[in-house]
Amino acid sequence: MARATSAALALLIFLLCRHVHADAGTTLSQGQSLAGNDKLLSANGAFSLSFFSPRGGDGSRMYLGVMFAKAAEPTVPWVANRDAPVSATASSYSATVTDSGDLRVMEGERVVWQTNTTSSAGNFTLTIQDTGNLVLAGGSGAQAVHLWQSFDYPADTFLPGMNITLARRGGAVVRQTLFRSWRSPDDPAPGNFTLGQDPLGSSQLFIWRRSEDGKDVTHWRSGQWAKGSFVGIPYRPLNGLYGFQLSGDPSQSNGLYYTFQRFNSSQYRFVLQPNGTETCYQLVDATGAWEVVWSQPTLPCQAYNTCGPNAECSAADHCTCLRGFEPKSEAEYGSGVWAQGCVRSSQLTCSERNVSMSGGDAFAVLSGVKLPDLAAWESAVISADACRQWCLANCTCNAYSYSGGTGCLTWAHELLDIYQFPSGQFPNGQGYDLHIKVPASALGSGSKRRTRIIVSVLFVLAVVLAACGFLMWKCRRRIRDKLGVGGGKKRTGAALMLRPATMKAKHDFSGPKQPDQEVAENGDGCELPMFTLETLAAATGGFSEANKLGEGGFGLVYKGSLPGGEEVAVKRLSRSSGQGCQEFKNEVTLISELQHRNLVRILGCCIHGHEKMLVYEYMPNKSLDAFLFDPARRGLLDWKTRLHIIEGIARGLLYLHRDSRLRVVHRDLKASNILLDHEMNPKISDFGMARIFGGDKNQENTNRVVGTL
Repeated sequence: MARATSAALALLIFLLCRHVHADAGTTLSQGQSLAGNDKLLSANGAFSLSFFSPRGGDGSRMYLGVMFAKAAEPTVPWVANRDAPVSATASSYSATVTDSGDLRVMEGERVVWQTNTTSSAGNFTLTIQDTGNLVLAGGSGAQAVHLWQSFDYPADTFLPGMNITLARRGGAVVRQTLFRSWRSPDDPAPGNFTLGQDPLGSSQLFIWRRSEDGKDVTHWRSGQWAKGSFVGIPYRPLNGLYGFQLSGDPSQSNGLYYTFQRFNSSQYRFVLQPNGTETCYQLVDATGAWEVVWSQPTLPCQAYNTCGPNAECSAADHCTCLRGFEPKSEAEYGSGVWAQGCVRSSQLTCSERNVSMSGGDAFAVLSGVKLPDLAAWESAVISADACRQWCLANCTCNAYSYSGGTGCLTWAHELLDIYQFPSGQFPNGQGYDLHIKVPASALGSGSKRRTRIIVSVLFVLAVVLAACGFLMWKCRRRIRDKLGVGGGKKRTGAALMLRPATMKAKHDFSGPKQPDQEVAENGDGCELPMFTLETLAAATGGFSEANKLGEGGFGLVYKGSLPGGEEVAVKRLSRSSGQGCQEFKNEVTLISELQHRNLVRILGCCIHGHEKMLVYEYMPNKSLDAFLFDPARRGLLDWKTRLHIIEGIARGLLYLHRDSRLRVVHRDLKASNILLDHEMNPKISDFGMARIFGGDKNQENTNRVVGTL
């Protein structure tokens, strides 16, 4: 008995000496272990690392995982040994940082899971960052090296600070970030669904489902990226998607990657559920509960290609063949089986002739849809009309779509996965227009009765349009009188009339703006994203002096930061300046339609009562005069840089005077109106005094003296 007691005591002393436990610290050092209820905390207390047993399970399986420390219910965004749990009844289980720089999950003396890292750096530590990233590092000071991080090996959850990466070499995928769902809500083992970027490099996100024969089949796709949003995910205010950004190039070393930056202090997580649904959650700080912000697919139409090729799925989960197509199998379509989809009713002639003639091809427009899969981007095509002509001239082109966010997209294959968004359900995000190539005869009358109906409708429309045109002419004339255009009356600061080309608000998801916000007294918008006064006030710190970049005759310029983290310059036009309204009109009219690398880019505008503001891209090196006329900074401009700036200004002027669709004379070109970006690329700014020349004009008159001395 005494011998057995001594042996047990010796074993206990050995175990106590062998393992030094960490209890609620922020660092697990070399030779230390986590066991039992031990926890490793992030510096901000938002995340912890510990062993856990899944909710709903029988409690017999234990996993090492990262957890949200402030959530009311256990929430696990990352699991180490997800397919190799340790037994809760085992005599001992632990997580240890070894002397060779390896993180291991142990069950007794058996290695259950490990990072498989080795290093001679020594001084190995394991920490959990404020983002939830578990980092294994070695060395110290300047010799410190990161050996491994959990963000490179995600489980089922995408967190702010992670990357969703795709890198390709020679047409083959060499690196791809993949998220794998849990097998079930109480089993972290890899499940049947995987999320990642399109291996073909289209910038779309896909969810794949593992079939019974072991193949991955497409379950859902996000749609193409459109400068701030996915075309397959309708925009909704505060839907948790503002923070997504796309960067890089699939052929470069870093690849093409998505990041997500939080636009407020709340915690967010994007979870690939065991049923194949991607869900965005937001943590409610007051209760610690998770609130569902966004989720897809939740409807049959949101799943991939529900209706088969060349068909659209409506909000009522009803399949319809596209115009010019018919069911491939009438029997299947009649019984509600749509897998075979639709085929063309008659073949294309592949010749551009007048639609009113019996032959030729034309386009049927399908509005407000999620654009089909397998699109090709025609980078050299830069207008809607050119995109249409390109598709007509190419016999392999079956459809096209053009917008400022996507450019010219064309389809040479069957049209797959078209979803008709519900009308009016999603403000400011009703999908895109798809132009489907069909024989011109498919757009014809079909019968005399249909012809009479069309003629009657067109007649009524003509009468209505004539009446509307007359009313618009009367309104424009009244507003022109208010502005003093041709009528000699005094112009008011509150009344601002933009020309018709700027009446339409572009479809854009990337900023925190509302489509129904107050504009001018006349109700006119501008062809730019609209920001609220509250958003710009918050971005500039209440237009504080600390954020003021400069001032001119038309108002003040402030530095600001949008909710997504993008730095901007906000020009706040002076209320007392009569010229401020004209400058605002000029800048909106000109810069929104002029696109060149050496012209400053305008990001949006705000009209709220007497407040009129313009939002530009932020230039960190400010203006050229800050270098030329500052003795201390003048030496920073070597001859190579000066020549680069001169060439850039010349290219910008050549574009304005000769190459742009609008011939523009700046009339106020000076060093303070030449802005410099972070690479010292010059950009011409301040178009408040600019004048537009007609294509056949070489002379214009002005009513006031302007220019640069």
